[in-house]
Amino acid sequence: MSATVTTATAAGLRALVLLLVLVTGILGGGTPAHALAGNQPAATVDATISAGAEQLPVEDPTGLAKGRYFGPELDWSADNARAYADRTGITPSFFSRPVAYPLDAEAERDLADLARQDAPLGALAVVTLEPSRPLEELTTADAELLADTLARIGDEFRTSFFLRFAPEMNGTWHSWGQQPDAYVDAFRAVAGAVHGRVPGAALVWAPSYAAGYPFTEAYGAVEGLEAGSVTALDTNGNGLIDGGDDPYAPYYPGDDVVDWVGLSMYHFGSYEQGPTTSADGTREYSGAIETSVLPEPDKFADQLAGTYGIAPGAPTIDFAKVYAAGKDKRFLVQTAALFDPEDADSAPEADIKAAWLDQLFDPTIAAEYPELGMVAWLEASRPEPEAEGHIVDWRLGVEDGATAALTDTLGISADLRLGPVTDVIRQEDANESTSQVWQSGASTNTAMSWLVASVVGLFLLVLLAGLARKVVPQWRYPNEQNPRDMRLDLLRGWIITAVVVTHIEVAGPWSFVALNIVGAITGAELFVLLSGVVMGMVYPIAVRKLGPMPALKGNMKRALRLYLTALGVVIAVYLLSLVPFIDASVITTFTDRGTGDTGEGAVGRVYDLYPNAARLFDYPPPGYAIQDLLLLSMGPWTFNIMGLFVVLTLSVPLLVELLRRKLWWLLLLVSWALYVLDSIVHVRVLDSQFQDVFPLLTWQVIFVHGIVIGFYRRRIIDTLSRSWGKLLIGTLLGLYALGLGLLWLDSTFRLQLPFIPAGFYESLYDAGYVRVFMQPGRLIDLAFFVVAAHAILTSFWKPLNRAFGWLYIPLGQSSLYVFIVHVFFVLAVGNLPGLDRTSFWQGLVIHAVVTLIIWAMVKKKVLFSVIPN
Repeated sequence: MSATVTTATAAGLRALVLLLVLVTGILGGGTPAHALAGNQPAATVDATISAGAEQLPVEDPTGLAKGRYFGPELDWSADNARAYADRTGITPSFFSRPVAYPLDAEAERDLADLARQDAPLGALAVVTLEPSRPLEELTTADAELLADTLARIGDEFRTSFFLRFAPEMNGTWHSWGQQPDAYVDAFRAVAGAVHGRVPGAALVWAPSYAAGYPFTEAYGAVEGLEAGSVTALDTNGNGLIDGGDDPYAPYYPGDDVVDWVGLSMYHFGSYEQGPTTSADGTREYSGAIETSVLPEPDKFADQLAGTYGIAPGAPTIDFAKVYAAGKDKRFLVQTAALFDPEDADSAPEADIKAAWLDQLFDPTIAAEYPELGMVAWLEASRPEPEAEGHIVDWRLGVEDGATAALTDTLGISADLRLGPVTDVIRQEDANESTSQVWQSGASTNTAMSWLVASVVGLFLLVLLAGLARKVVPQWRYPNEQNPRDMRLDLLRGWIITAVVVTHIEVAGPWSFVALNIVGAITGAELFVLLSGVVMGMVYPIAVRKLGPMPALKGNMKRALRLYLTALGVVIAVYLLSLVPFIDASVITTFTDRGTGDTGEGAVGRVYDLYPNAARLFDYPPPGYAIQDLLLLSMGPWTFNIMGLFVVLTLSVPLLVELLRRKLWWLLLLVSWALYVLDSIVHVRVLDSQFQDVFPLLTWQVIFVHGIVIGFYRRRIIDTLSRSWGKLLIGTLLGLYALGLGLLWLDSTFRLQLPFIPAGFYESLYDAGYVRVFMQPGRLIDLAFFVVAAHAILTSFWKPLNRAFGWLYIPLGQSSLYVFIVHVFFVLAVGNLPGLDRTSFWQGLVIHAVVTLIIWAMVKKKVLFSVIPN
């Protein structure tokens, strides 16, 4: 080697090492917000930390520990849970959302969306059910549909629901207002269905604070609900519906169906006061409201006592004491403080909201009303009649002063409990769950039996291949000296087709083969290994032809192209998910099959694989959302291995350079050391989606061995083609198959062979072959399959090529292209109307059609100039 080439090689090696260090530092150096403990934003409130230490059972939403829980009702059309937690620096105990009832398709989506956003924060879901039909038209079937939907969503997201059915029913501003008999019947119907089917749900009865009752002059009063129209409301028997009637009792559905009680107590402003004339000192109010002012001292305490704004002669009812403490129930307050930006005389926004927060979380209130359990704050900006139709701002989480008031108040509230209060669904759990396995729900013995059958069957084919070499030598692979190994292409085509079929998830003969034929391993291991083999063959040729630096630059360009393609697919899928008639959840979410670290207890849980994607539309978008995108921390589950290929591609020049320097022993030593290290401490190198499914330090051992095999391919084949090499390989394969076969026979027929410890076979799968982890048994199985496949393809090449080469070789030669485009075929299949995923014949047709379409695209080189192939 000339001095010039040596210098260039050394320079290239140093440049590559520096590049890898910089990339690793940039990508791994910053921890995004969702990577913090419990998926929580950085908390600025000490109570957040203490609350998370005492998580609550999801199954018992009425069993919340004593204390006050805080949460917002967001404007869900423009806001989301993650955004609120991020900008306020706190993790609310719950989020509230209005939903139309009876449920329609949009309402079901809203419920699922609320649960999906709550789950990563460990927050409860408070749902305001707003009847869209007259109360008397609501049916038992409507209630049962609600219960079934809540049960399904609760199981999927492990969410607890608090249901405020038709709140403020004692007012006149809702279509369901002041209809006590119909309301009670509807409430009881909903409670009966929900209590019977959804243990993780609580019914909340929530009228409006009584000042001004019966609200005949209320803003937005519904026509026809004037005083005197409903005789059931005449609780004092004077023949009139007036301020002397009980504003709550006629609407109460009964202790047996109410789990929590609630009350709407907003600070719209202050009532103008008249002289105090009553004997008990009760204030007299004129009824007019002065908006956008500081609340009077003790206003919230007076509301709780039932005296604020109450007209002379009206009953004063301490709602919390009568309906919460008196009935052994907890109390939810729906509240906010009004600020009118159009009012030139308004008090400062932060002062109004800080004063109201101080009253809500006053420790004397907490001591007097321990039943007060939830404080829900309205986060909305909307027109209000009380403010002359001005668009007023109720929000705490937008203006800096108001947000500071929130965090300051919550920070000194001794009995405050912020999130998480339920199970936290970590994004790592979501990623890990996407590891597909054959034996979902199957016993260990079943999984081991299939593994043994696969190994023994393949070994018999190897023996048959040895016989075929002697009997039909003309079938043998003829082009051993050709740089392009068609056996690899055919095998890669077969594997990538198996990946496509597996990801489509429709029953059929090929899906059974794809999931089962290779025993303990999946197409992913084979894909990574053979990719390493190909790179180990191709990159040294580029170095010899072009030189080290041009080859290095070419590899970096390829890695960049792969990365940009990966970003493009992630973004394209998300944009497609926003199209109204496209349901992208088939690839943007994943339903746990019990295959992740959380085990079978998480079966049925649904994960969102684009948790922070919506934040990218914020202006400016938050840093962690941008980082999630750039690190490929979001994306379709069918595509998550792509990030691994980007990183492995970056490593190719360094790996090959070590091999060119004959340091294969050092490369393998380091590779195995990293594998052992990751098996012990589970190092999270990158905060990327692939890291949880295909951990880099573990899966690199497959790729590195592929690189070594590819680099020394000719030498390995020549060596093993000798008589002693064939004998060695045959012996090793036979011993492996024989060993597993004996273990199976001993366990199945209870032979109790003396050299097999009791229970060894039953424990072997968990100890060495579990597909969630890259255990040693899987690596042995992978090596066994690759050697067996090579022997079979070599001896039976001509008949196999004649039968399958036309299909698999083109697909194998463009396997990366196939992998990229298959994402959109999975999405298309998921949107087929009337699809039965359990139908054998539908699966047969779908798999054939998709495979042939992709094959035709490869043959026609559709978008080859854009998509890496």
